[in-house]
Amino acid sequence: MLSRIATFTAALLLLAVASASHAATPPDTLVIGYNRAANNLLPGQNPGLPNIWANMLIYDCLVIHDGEGKIHPGLAERWELAKDGVTWTFHLRKDVTFHSGRKFTAKDVKAHFDMWKTLPTASKIAALDRTEIVDDYTVRFVLKYPTLVFLNMISQTEWSYCGIPDSEQVAKYGKDYGVVPESVSGTGPFKLVRWIREDRLEFERNPAYTWGPAFYKNRGPAHIQKVVIRSIADAAARTAALERGEIDMDISLSEFDAKRLSAMKGLSVIVKPKNTTHNLGFNHDKPLWKDVRVRQALMYAIDQKPIVEAVFAGYAQPAIGLFAPSVEGSAPDDAVRAVFPGYNPEKAKALLDEAGWKPGPDGIRVKDGQRLAFNVFVYSEPQANTLTVIQEQWRAIGAEATIRQMEYAAWIEATKKGEHDIRYVDGTHSTADIAYWYTCAARPHPNNIFWCDPTTEKLYEITQKTTDPAARVKAFQDLELDLIKRAVLIPMPHTAWVVGVWDSVKDLELHPIHGYYKLLDARKAR
Repeated sequence: MLSRIATFTAALLLLAVASASHAATPPDTLVIGYNRAANNLLPGQNPGLPNIWANMLIYDCLVIHDGEGKIHPGLAERWELAKDGVTWTFHLRKDVTFHSGRKFTAKDVKAHFDMWKTLPTASKIAALDRTEIVDDYTVRFVLKYPTLVFLNMISQTEWSYCGIPDSEQVAKYGKDYGVVPESVSGTGPFKLVRWIREDRLEFERNPAYTWGPAFYKNRGPAHIQKVVIRSIADAAARTAALERGEIDMDISLSEFDAKRLSAMKGLSVIVKPKNTTHNLGFNHDKPLWKDVRVRQALMYAIDQKPIVEAVFAGYAQPAIGLFAPSVEGSAPDDAVRAVFPGYNPEKAKALLDEAGWKPGPDGIRVKDGQRLAFNVFVYSEPQANTLTVIQEQWRAIGAEATIRQMEYAAWIEATKKGEHDIRYVDGTHSTADIAYWYTCAARPHPNNIFWCDPTTEKLYEITQKTTDPAARVKAFQDLELDLIKRAVLIPMPHTAWVVGVWDSVKDLELHPIHGYYKLLDARKAR
């Protein structure tokens, strides 16, 4: 069952470098390794984490949360909500410039929010009716209805979709903005200077940046002169690059290397909690998944404990719900267990029997001449290793899964087209509002499971429109329980940030959602 994982682990050990010495990266440059690559740097266009991380460095938002969840001013100095509960007025900083050198004004805010309403992540600002310019440094948002979530939704913590690009650059490049490297212009602490597809993003410090959030010791310019984010999909290759000193840190370190690397002189392994929402999602447009009993059977057949040990070396926790337990709006464990008690292969077999799927001559079930066979699309090595375990568990109940691993950009395009039967997503989130992924308006991306259901729509609408905090929490909990009960998605283990970093890197912040924000305090020892 674990042959693929054993090969994966052995490859890592063979690549281990015995000597603790390493060829250091340049002293003015921070090189970060990650297992995925960015594909679009227009804020709000794509919810992929590689894009979000880059956009944290390139752009600023009106407001931003600190690591404790408190909102701070960003590009806005202050704001107020009118008594009508729907009119927000933001007073902008007057000392901000874009990387292009042009002054940042209310015109740029309006242009971005108007455009954001047309992008795939527009559900985040569904409450917004219109954006009005009061003067060059004052902007007014008028909502359709009072809501508790507007300020959260436009915080940079919420995936940096609110990052405000240079509107003149956006107008100049049109659909190519965020794809053509020279188009990209924000107000953030780092400027994009080079982009080699599927390989690396290179940034230089913005020397004019002095408007960093107040929770940083250094509000700018950044101490680091250059940042390079290298995309290295193979875990063994990333580990080798870290050990050779070709990268300063691996933000997606292989858990199987963590213990060994932590013993190396000059190298540290940082383990931090992560607010994850990992899951397997059925493509609900496919006839195979119309019977809830088939979906439930596949959910009951999965034992997460061997996944935690074999794939994540114990650096994970089995998940019973879809949301991270620490996130407000997640359902209590006992409530989730009431609708999904957990691993039960006998229950899984009984459900398939009931649904008319009978064992075939090779053990794979058959109904009306169709085998219970399907594909699963993944985009990372840990996902593929996880599915290797699950593949055997599903086979034990008579289901045959074919794993298809691809680059992240290709995975996005394929799932948008609905080429998958099941897809694996591993994501982080700050609020339960990530449930917008499963609303009708979010199809085909990020709602690449093509779920469109009146109960989900009604409950999510409550979370966005109520002004009663308790009602908002209950609606999220009811939504989560309903998705689990009907096996719309299958929860996967909650993972942690496991980061390998050379000790020469100092004052590196790690956030439970994004890993890092703006790197304003980070520096390298001489």
